[in-house]
Amino acid sequence: MSEVKLTILCDDINGCQKGFIKDVGFSVLLDIKGKKILFDTGMTHETLFSNLKTAGIKPDMIDAVILSHNHDDHVDGLACLLPSRPDIPVYIHSEWEDDVCEQGMDISEANKIIVKEIGVQKGLPSDILFTKPLHSKDYGGINEHAVYIKIDEGFILLCGCCHPGLNGLLKQRKVLGIDEHAPIHIIGGMHGFKFTDDEADKAKSFVKSITCCHCTRNPDVFKRQFKEKFSISSCGAEYIF
Repeated sequence: MSEVKLTILCDDINGCQKGFIKDVGFSVLLDIKGKKILFDTGMTHETLFSNLKTAGIKPDMIDAVILSHNHDDHVDGLACLLPSRPDIPVYIHSEWEDDVCEQGMDISEANKIIVKEIGVQKGLPSDILFTKPLHSKDYGGINEHAVYIKIDEGFILLCGCCHPGLNGLLKQRKVLGIDEHAPIHIIGGMHGFKFTDDEADKAKSFVKSITCCHCTRNPDVFKRQFKEKFSISSCGAEYIF
């Protein structure tokens, strides 16, 4: 299996690598099997454009976009790609059009691809598996999906804000055909979620690392529970699997 690389392009929980700009929101560049895919796009197109440039990436090099949920701090950076990639495919979940507060920019019919079934999606590498959208009462109600990415040693679970909680996303392994003992690296915003100590003890058997980003409110709890497996990300950080 080929190398998988993730670069944090937008994050506001911690500092920045040299040349990157810290800003509200979340965005990750996924390099996988010759494809460059953005998972979320942050809030401002200026920041995303600048951080892409720092990473040595032009907007027209992006092959596709995956959006986790319809909040502006995950969606509105998309505007930086459209001038050079007006037809870029944007993968959104089936509950995207539900009214939400802090709603992101409208996505053109020419761009949107609605994920109707979980798992592998046409046009993306087969190592990317989509969960179903799960509902959360946060912010008056929001639906969010995440992706599992197959790597040599197991999987990466990449999530945007984790509004529905990690437990719900981890339960999706069963319907996706992922063995419950398969090693998992978790990367993303965790919002207000935290494991109970009993849940964390059980998760330690398969969680290889947990990297908190963006909106995580309980990093101290994760640090206490997962110790050396825990880290806080920064804008510009790279993770290679």
